[in-house]
Amino acid sequence: MHLQVEARVPLFRGELKDDACSQVTAYFRLGSDSAASAKLFIDNHSYHYSMQFGDDNTPKPVRHKPYQGDIIVNIMKGHYFNGSKSVGVVFAHKFTEIAKNKANRPEVSIPMVALTSTSVYAALFWKAQGSLPKFNFTGNQFSEVYVFHVQFLEDLKKNAPQKFHKLMADIFAAIEALTHTTKNTGTDSKTNALAFLDLGGMDE
Repeated sequence: MHLQVEARVPLFRGELKDDACSQVTAYFRLGSDSAASAKLFIDNHSYHYSMQFGDDNTPKPVRHKPYQGDIIVNIMKGHYFNGSKSVGVVFAHKFTEIAKNKANRPEVSIPMVALTSTSVYAALFWKAQGSLPKFNFTGNQFSEVYVFHVQFLEDLKKNAPQKFHKLMADIFAAIEALTHTTKNTGTDSKTNALAFLDLGGMDE
């Protein structure tokens, strides 16, 4: 599975970066001094954790929930599990094979999570630099960040395999739930639209 995903990584880089850039301000509630706020997330590598927000909108990382923030789940859903040609659909059988683990549930792969997290880092880096009009998401520029996330997950897999498998399966489940929610919302909208229609009053 790693090889199939990594082979398509260059195709996703620009789109992932653009999607992350469009979401970071709202998700992290960066506020008026967005450059300084973004830099804090970069400096302590807390951006890939799920966030809790207090009454003053200050984000607080949930230390036991890495890679489970809404921004990561949304980006992964949009780029890996959206459409008939997406990785999640084309290689659906691979996710079934991955399910033969201790959690016995389908999982996302390490390259997927690492690249998505790197795109969030890149978007925060862009904000920290003052939201420059021209910004490229290149492998050379952010390769160390990608390697950091791969190593982070590999270490977790080695040191706490059961928790690693549950984490990756929980991310997959969150993406799947988001997919179903999107489909149901679309169906409900169509049903409501038809219910609103005055069919009897239409001209024949």
